[in-house]
Amino acid sequence: MKFWWFEIVSDMIKVENNIEENVNKYERFELVDNILNQWYYEYEKIDETDMINEALKSYVDGIGDPYTVYMDAEQSSGFEKSLEWEEDFEWIWAIVTKKDYYVQIEEVLKESPAFKAWLKPLDRVIKIDSGFVDSETLEEATERMKWPAGTKVKLFIERYSNEDTKEIFEKEILREKINIPSVQTKILEIWEKKIWYIEIFLIWEETENLFKKEIQELSKNNLNGIILDLRWNGGWLMPIAVEIVSHFVNKWDLVVSAKYKWYEDEKYYSKWYWDFQWMKTVVLIDGMTASAGEIIAMALQEQIWATLLWTTTFWKGTIQTLNEFENWDSLKYTIWKWFAPSDKNIDKIGVSPDIIIEFDVDNYVDNNIDNQLEEAKNQFNL
Repeated sequence: MKFWWFEIVSDMIKVENNIEENVNKYERFELVDNILNQWYYEYEKIDETDMINEALKSYVDGIGDPYTVYMDAEQSSGFEKSLEWEEDFEWIWAIVTKKDYYVQIEEVLKESPAFKAWLKPLDRVIKIDSGFVDSETLEEATERMKWPAGTKVKLFIERYSNEDTKEIFEKEILREKINIPSVQTKILEIWEKKIWYIEIFLIWEETENLFKKEIQELSKNNLNGIILDLRWNGGWLMPIAVEIVSHFVNKWDLVVSAKYKWYEDEKYYSKWYWDFQWMKTVVLIDGMTASAGEIIAMALQEQIWATLLWTTTFWKGTIQTLNEFENWDSLKYTIWKWFAPSDKNIDKIGVSPDIIIEFDVDNYVDNNIDNQLEEAKNQFNL
C-alpha cells in the first residue's frame, strides 16, 4: 500500500512540475501582452484575435513539419474547398495550404496544368501575377489562380532542393478545364501476352469504385500481367490504398501499419478480393509518388515481389488529420507514421526501386515514347 501511495504522490509531483513548466513557458507571452495593454500608444488599433491567430500559426510552423499547419476560419474553408474532387474543374489543379508568406502546394494532379508546368509538392507560391500572397487568405489566393479556362496565370515559385539551397523562378500556366478520372486503363499486347496497364492519378474517394468497374470490364480478358503506373501520384487517402492493394495480395497479408504517439499500433490487412494474386506485376514510381502511393508500392514490393521501376519516391511516411475548432479555425497535423509490412518507415527516405531508368524527356516530347513504360513492358519478355 505504501508503494502504491508513493506512486500517486510521484505522479502528483510530476503533474505539478508539468504545470509549473507550462506556466513558465508562456510567462513571456503574458508579460508582452500586459505591456502592450498598458503602454502601447495606439492600443485601440490592436486586434487581439488577429494577433493570437498569427501567434498560433507561427507557433505551429516552428515545428518545422511542412504538413502541420494552423489555419484560421478563412484558410480552413479554402483548404477544404481545395480537397473537393471535381472531374470538371477549371484551374491549375493542385491541393494547397497557406503558410506564413506563401501558398504551399501539397499535391499535384498528373496531366493537370500544374503538372505540365513541373510544379512539385512543397513548392511555395509567393506571388500570383503582380500580387504577393503574404497578406491574402488561402481562399483569396486560390481564387486568383482559378478561372477561366484558356487564360494564363503567372506564378512565382520558391523551391528548396535542400535546407540550404533555394531557387525562385517564374511559371506561366495555362488554366484548363480538367476532366480526368483518377483511374485510366488499357490492354497492352506484348509478345502475344495481354498486359493490363493501370494508371492511377490520385488515390481518392472514388478511386476504388472506378478501379472495380475497370476490373469488371477486363475480367473477360485472359490477362498475363499488370503494369501499375503510380508516377506523379500524390496519394492522399490511406484506406483507399489498402483497398487497392487488396486486389493483389492474399487474405490477412499485412498492407500497412500505423504507429501513434499514445494509441496502440493499428494494422491494416488485405481484404482479399482475389483478382490478381500472384500475377506478375510491375509498378512505375517516381520522385512524386507519395503517401498512399508509396504505401501501395511498398506493400506490392514486399508481399508479391512486384518489380518497382524508376527512382526513389517522394518520402512521405506520415499521415495527417484535421482538428476543427468552434470558431471554424482548424489544426492540420501529423498524427501517425505508417510502416510497410517489413516494419520499414520511408519518411525522408523514400521507396527504393528495383530497376533504375531515367526518364527520356526529349524522346517523350518529340516522339511520344515513354521509355520507362517500354522498360516495364520488357519485364514481361524475361
